[in-house]
Amino acid sequence: MSDHDGARGSSAIEIGSTFCTTAREIFFGTTLHRFLCVRALRVWHAEFLFAPPERVVSLPELHLSKPGVTLPTTRVDNAEVLRRVRAQFKGTADEFAVIASAIERVFGLCRTQVRYLEPDERPGIVADYAVRAAEDCLEVNGVSLDEVDLVICGGIARQYFEPATAMEVAAKLGLKKTHAFDVTAACVGHLEAVQTAAAYLGLHTHYRTALVCTSELSGPFLSYDIQNVRDLQMKTAGLTIGNAAACFLLRKAPFPAGGIRLQAINTFTAPDHWHLCQVPIGGTLVSSSVELMRLGKYIPPWVVERLGALGMKPDDVDHYIFHQPSEIMVRKILEDIGVDPAKGVYTHALYGNTASASVAVTYRRLLEETTLRPGAKLVLGSAAAGYSMVMATGEWTGAAG
Repeated sequence: MSDHDGARGSSAIEIGSTFCTTAREIFFGTTLHRFLCVRALRVWHAEFLFAPPERVVSLPELHLSKPGVTLPTTRVDNAEVLRRVRAQFKGTADEFAVIASAIERVFGLCRTQVRYLEPDERPGIVADYAVRAAEDCLEVNGVSLDEVDLVICGGIARQYFEPATAMEVAAKLGLKKTHAFDVTAACVGHLEAVQTAAAYLGLHTHYRTALVCTSELSGPFLSYDIQNVRDLQMKTAGLTIGNAAACFLLRKAPFPAGGIRLQAINTFTAPDHWHLCQVPIGGTLVSSSVELMRLGKYIPPWVVERLGALGMKPDDVDHYIFHQPSEIMVRKILEDIGVDPAKGVYTHALYGNTASASVAVTYRRLLEETTLRPGAKLVLGSAAAGYSMVMATGEWTGAAG
């Protein structure tokens, strides 16, 4: 190996170590980190112009259904991802060993093990997955298609700029007159679409049920072409991505099979950070993961503040259903708001980061593993590139389930 190759290898090791060290600083916590979280809460209003605090607006009676979810059948483990990276690597075996070691460190830190990826990229497949999730959702919740007046798709993945993917979904479901459109907001897109549906149901009183879906088939947008330190820094997060489609129903009446009576939906944005994670038109995902992880410091004080506005303490919540970029991140957020991490639900190791579908995928996992008591308090939350956050708070209604 030449001196240049050695420097390249050292840099790759340094990037992997920096990623892990930064993540440990952020997620494994120190007394200083906890102090900074408390301090961030104290200065929150001044720093983000929440002065006066965000006014609490009472939602009309709205109920969020159990989710419908569909996954690809192709299971991809970490070894297969490394094989795909190796197949495109142009350097020597020794150079690749360094790259592979750094990727494995990230997988270990995030607890990434398996993801499901759809290899088919034929036209219409993104909508087809959304349709399957929607049909599952309708069946699980005992709702007929003719009750649906609104279809919103909140996914990142799309196969064309127009028309809206929701139009294709509505047509393939067999709906003839429903209103349909898309909401695009990175990994918070599905929850943003739920919030948009809530506004529409309040504005159009004749609307009965909104069908809110997402379909995250990311195949064309992921790159295994990692040749150098810069590639490693910007593309490794994409190696944790998995595919899934999901669907919620939102309506004013409770769901007999059980659902969440929403109490609040809150949002936060910090657009100065828009450049940290992108999928350029015609390009592939690039993500400055270390910088994005540092923004995680803003999540705990915001969650505490928004719960406080509802007269709740973090420990009053029974289950936290969060977006799953990594298991360690979710656990650290819960520790920083002062609750037992056992109140979280963890699916990253099972499915990877399924982008905007991850909240619904994780919610389904909770329902599979836990019998929810009537009145149980739940928080659904996500953060996303941009930088933005969405949090929906509510309580379980209906029979124990």
